[in-house]
Amino acid sequence: MADTWAASWAQSWAAEAQRFNTTHVPAGSATGGQFGTSGGGSSAAGGTKTAAKPPAKAAHPATAAIKARQAHLRARAAADRAEARKLETQLHALQAQQAHAHAAAVKAAKGAHAAHHAALKHPVSAKVAAARKAAAAHRKARAHHATVKTRIAGLRHQISTLLGQAKQLDAQAAAL
Repeated sequence: MADTWAASWAQSWAAEAQRFNTTHVPAGSATGGQFGTSGGGSSAAGGTKTAAKPPAKAAHPATAAIKARQAHLRARAAADRAEARKLETQLHALQAQQAHAHAAAVKAAKGAHAAHHAALKHPVSAKVAAARKAAAAHRKARAHHATVKTRIAGLRHQISTLLGQAKQLDAQAAAL
């Protein structure tokens, strides 16, 4: 029975020796843990072991969708800013029109005032007709000036809305 017991012990010891990990590292060591990164033992010539690279981190499945959503939001923000730039160009043209319309309204008001006083001093039908014509020109210039001011206010509001939306879209993209 001794031979049988010794033989079974030798076999079990050989099986355990094959399972033994040669890269065992003491717990708490600088390499950080119980098992090292390499599977082989040290070479007889004293060569160095190279650490195996950790597997690349797999991207989260939702990462691509998030990046696509961010790109979409940023593209919409850029489109809103481009539209705001177009409207700013129109705004500058309207502001130039407003300055011209204001000058025309002031000139027409002065002409209407002078014609009115001339018609009061000398009630000749030609002077009265000139006063009426000047007053009509003043009303028209004043109405045009008011219309341009309203359009400018509308454009300013639209530009500010577009820029606010672009800012909000950028914030949403950054939050993702």
